[in-house]
Amino acid sequence: MNYEEWRSELFGQPPDIDPVSLEHSSEFYSLSPNQAFDFVDLMLVDRELHSLFSKEQIGNAINTVYSNCCSNLPFLYTTECDEERRVKGIRHLINLYRNFFERYCTARVVSIGNDQTDGRIGFICYMFWDVFVLYPGSASPPMKSAAIGVMRAALDSRNDNCLASAIHGLGHWAMDVPDASVILKQWLRRPTTTNPQIVQYARTATSGMIL
Repeated sequence: MNYEEWRSELFGQPPDIDPVSLEHSSEFYSLSPNQAFDFVDLMLVDRELHSLFSKEQIGNAINTVYSNCCSNLPFLYTTECDEERRVKGIRHLINLYRNFFERYCTARVVSIGNDQTDGRIGFICYMFWDVFVLYPGSASPPMKSAAIGVMRAALDSRNDNCLASAIHGLGHWAMDVPDASVILKQWLRRPTTTNPQIVQYARTATSGMIL
């Protein structure tokens, strides 16, 4: 299976299908872990797919890649490949924010929560660091550093949904990785939004006491 075939199977499903119940072909899962990881990284910078598939199809596909309720692909980041490859893949997650969440998660943030105003991609944007398999207990020090780096970079966004996602993640990591709280406090000195909901959420997240 080449990349285009893999992409077509991943993104080309009916937009109203629930990715949790979707079954992929044996060819889709027969790729080696490193080949599958290469395809995921390529997907994150693939400009063409945005003109080929709808927002709903893209949201379903992103859930398939990053929620372990939908596939085994998330485990590429924790158990399926060697540490060097994991760190590389984790760093590339900034492209998930820049090329997907920035583009599709455009609803106004009036309260913090896992609502689906932007559909399934809005859900995975906010809940990313909740449903993703990577957390401090499953990460080596280089993997933790790479993940925190992604969250830090996402805080440069002017998109409130991206900010809420990164703050959510940093809040969950704050008790185990002190740098997470430091990054939030630094951002609060010069926040990239005037949305009071986001700013207050960041203040709460510095303590690690976040849902």
